[in-house]
Amino acid sequence: MNKALPLFIFFLTFGIMFACAQNDGNGGGAVRISFGNEYVEPVSLSGDDPSIPPKPKKEFHTNSIILNQILAECDNLSALQDLLQKLQNASKITLLTMPENGNCFVIVNKVDTKEVVAVLDKGTGKRMNLLNNQFETEDIYSGENFEKCYFLLLD
Repeated sequence: MNKALPLFIFFLTFGIMFACAQNDGNGGGAVRISFGNEYVEPVSLSGDDPSIPPKPKKEFHTNSIILNQILAECDNLSALQDLLQKLQNASKITLLTMPENGNCFVIVNKVDTKEVVAVLDKGTGKRMNLLNNQFETEDIYSGENFEKCYFLLLD
C-alpha cells in the first residue's frame, strides 16, 4: 500500500485548517480562520470589553475575617489604604508607624509601581508572607524602594 495514500485521505477528508493574523485597521490583530473553502469574518476582542467580567479577586482563608478582607484588597493599593482607614475608624485594627515587638503585621509595597509585594504575618525573623505563603524576613524589603505599613488586629 502506498504510504502517501492515508495522508492524502486525511487532508481530503478534513480539509486544511489554518489561521493567519490580519490587521483589522485598529492595530488590534484580528484573526481570520479558513476551513477549506469557508470564510469566517474577522473578530477583534478588546480587553476593555464590558461583556467580559473582571478578573475575580483572590480569596484568602485565614482565621480572621478582617485579615481576609485586607489580603483581598492587596491588588489595588489605594483601595487597600481606604480599607485600612475604615477598619481603623471602626476599631477593627490599629495602624502603627513603627513595629511593635513582633505583634504586628506588615504590609510592604514598592514605591515606584505601588504594587503590594508582601503582607508579613506577626512575629520576628522569618515570617510568612500571606500573599504567596513563603517564609521571608522583613529585611529583604529594606531601602527606599519599599514602603511599610504596620497594623494590629483588634478582633
